[in-house]
Parts: sequence; C-alpha cells; structure tokens
Amino acid sequence: MPRKSASEVAMQGVAAAVPWDERPDPPEGMSAAAAAIWRAVVSAMRPRWFSRETHEQLERYCNAMVECRRLERELARADVGSSDYDRISKQLGVIAARALSYARALRITPHSNRENKLDGRDSGRSLYPRPWERGGGGGDDGADGDGVRRPWEEKD
Repeated sequence: MPRKSASEVAMQGVAAAVPWDERPDPPEGMSAAAAAIWRAVVSAMRPRWFSRETHEQLERYCNAMVECRRLERELARADVGSSDYDRISKQLGVIAARALSYARALRITPHSNRENKLDGRDSGRSLYPRPWERGGGGGDDGADGDGVRRPWEEKD
C-alpha cells in the first residue's frame, strides 16, 4: 500500500464531512415546516448548488418563508381595515422582502436562473419534455415520418 502525503491525510476528515455529490439535509433543530421548504428548494436545484457557506442563509430563507405563511394565515383571519390587519400587513411586507432578498442572494429565483447564465435548476427534474424528446426536424420534404403529431398539423 503506497504512503499517503500529509495533505492527503489532513483532508481525509474534511472530505468525509462534506458530501459534495449529495444534496444537503436540513440542519438539526429546524422546524418541520422550514425543513420541508429546505428540501423543496434543495431538490429543485442542481446537486452542489448549495455549498457549505450558503447553508446559514438558506436556513434564514426557510425560516422567513415559514413566517410569511404564518402571517398570511393571520392576515386572512383579520378584518380588513382593523389595526391588526394593518400591523400584520406591514410585518408580512417586511418579512416577504427579506425572504426575497435571501432568495436572490442564493440565486434560487427564476430571474436569477435564466438560460444565459449557469442554470441552477436541475434539468433532470423538469416537468417538460426536452426538445429531442419531442421529435421533429430532419426531412427535406417537411414530413418526418416519426409518428409525432405537431400542434399545427391537422388530425387524420
């Protein structure tokens, strides 16, 4: 068995502690609602999108979203025009803006994941067929002969 360098020995514990090819699990002690948001966000993005230094900010985002949901329920119960309604509405606006700023910083909003940038959305989890799965193109006469009906073609 070959000898290991000092740097390789030093990195053994670090490599085991940071699973780069997996999606991070919610931190210990996180509420169930925030953990559900964490899992939804992490599973929607590519593996390795969230490095270790972003975990605290992602946790803040999840907690802010839980608070937004709570305030939205309270706002629905409050009478329009009451002082409670105004107070809750202002709180909701502040928390929602904070959650949006966290989402932008984490680059999880659709606007920050456009096709012309490094797309963070996991293409393997798309609900839509890829262009090559839809069929099309190829023949000189326009008829592909692949049996795929296009929306502009008339039914037989």
